[in-house]
Amino acid sequence: MTGESEDLSQGQNHLGRNLLVLAGIFLLMLVLNYLMPLHRDDYDYSVVWMTAEHLSSVQDVIYSAYRHYMLHGGRMFTVLCLNFFLWLGKFAFDIANALMFTALVVLMYFHARRSVEWRQEPLMLAVTGLLAWLSFPHFGEVAVWKSGSTVYLWSAVPAALFLLPYNITLAKGTSVLGKWAILPMFLLGIIAGWSVENLAVTVVALTAGISWYLRRQGGMAGWMPAGALGALLGLIGLVGAPGNFVRYDDQGAGKGIFAHIGNQFAGNGEMLLYILPMVLLLLCAWRIFKLELASRRGERIERGQMRFGWRQWLILGLILLLVVSYFNGSFVAWTVRDILYAAVMVPLGLTKQKTIDHFDNLFKGFDEMAIYWLTIFFVYALVKKQLGLTTPVIKLLAEKVKAREVWQAFPAVRYAGCMLALALLNNFVMIAAPTFPARATFSSVAMIIIAAIAILREPLIRGYFAKHGQKVLTAGALGLAVFTMSAAILVTYTMRQENDARLAIVQEAAQKGEPIAYMEPIAMQNRALRHVFFADFDNGVTKHGLCIFYGIKDIHVNNDK
Repeated sequence: MTGESEDLSQGQNHLGRNLLVLAGIFLLMLVLNYLMPLHRDDYDYSVVWMTAEHLSSVQDVIYSAYRHYMLHGGRMFTVLCLNFFLWLGKFAFDIANALMFTALVVLMYFHARRSVEWRQEPLMLAVTGLLAWLSFPHFGEVAVWKSGSTVYLWSAVPAALFLLPYNITLAKGTSVLGKWAILPMFLLGIIAGWSVENLAVTVVALTAGISWYLRRQGGMAGWMPAGALGALLGLIGLVGAPGNFVRYDDQGAGKGIFAHIGNQFAGNGEMLLYILPMVLLLLCAWRIFKLELASRRGERIERGQMRFGWRQWLILGLILLLVVSYFNGSFVAWTVRDILYAAVMVPLGLTKQKTIDHFDNLFKGFDEMAIYWLTIFFVYALVKKQLGLTTPVIKLLAEKVKAREVWQAFPAVRYAGCMLALALLNNFVMIAAPTFPARATFSSVAMIIIAAIAILREPLIRGYFAKHGQKVLTAGALGLAVFTMSAAILVTYTMRQENDARLAIVQEAAQKGEPIAYMEPIAMQNRALRHVFFADFDNGVTKHGLCIFYGIKDIHVNNDK
């Protein structure tokens, strides 16, 4: 009885820690959502689509979604959610959006362990949340901004929930749901398929493939093809919308196959910049697997000891200087900018105002990007050294242990490899689209996070990192988390104040019956590693929606130098 009581107490303790982690994630997202004002397309969706009538009832919400479906695009489910919560009010949306992000973190963690058991790994849950925070491309646009988050975040959550029974069944070899699930999975499949284009195609292909495979193995249950059929119907509803053809004609006319191929390089390349921390973690883990196989053969590997030399102290000092600069006007960025302008731009004659403006824009995010990249590579170099992964050791491992052996020896590697391949295929679907912005890699990055967590929770990997690199990884993770989160909150708060001041000008013009609202440009340009999404009021999309929403004709932002 004593042992059972201790196990129960320990389980409750882990459950409490998990809930504490999730509460922290939810509160961070709630703060960011609360500070983020309505912006850009939010105003277009706050009225009945392509009219000036404000949403005032559930009927308006449904009618607006119908008009959007016929005139602009097929994402009916996400548009219904967006319209509904814009009608309910901003704070209701803020809470719902924070809950959605928290739910996605939990679902990615479940997919990583291929189980819904979650009471024993609060650390892995926290790591999942941190990787999501650092790795989702254009975070402010896809997870905080209302019109963007409903497209990407709110599509990913039902899709991840829908795919979870398939994943767990595939892992266990037996169905985890009964006959009662046929109708619910069919309906959930429709929502998952009626999401965002590349994810919808992947969902249909994946569920159909798993159903076919398990049928061959004699383990297919009725809910599997039912769910796949629902996803297919949702995909048909998504891509068959009349509004899609209107938008494709506007965006895709005249673009040949080489432009679509070029989009793949651009989209995948930008995604790689965001997932760099995961890439380096997986690279270390891959070499740990090789170290383990080499040790099983009796190979002796001398692991390095972490010693801070003058180079490490110099880099650490530079990082701290950049942090101080970032929160005090970015004086390092502007000093570098002035030096380059005097030493390079002026001698080359590159002094036109437009060229200078582009040059200035390059340095508006200099401090934050320098901090981010320096910290990542600084931590990576120290972890490599602690693990003993010197250049000679890496070369030796490449000769002694082949990739095929690692693949065959560790099931977690095979699962992670399949998730990485699925992510690339999910991106490849975008070759049919006229454009491939980095935000469209959202669902692919979620798959890569699942792969990373599946590897990091492997006992061998956790044991190696705990013994040789935990302090460095913990310090690096906390440093990046504290800096990026505090920067995002500070920048969002400042941006909210700037936005409110100019919104008051628009409202005053509307109340006085003036056709044009005049204002100064917003001085704040920082984006905190893209965790903040904002454009000034003279942006075409923002101006169009604001003018319709408030009933004025134009907005003039004084950009005279």
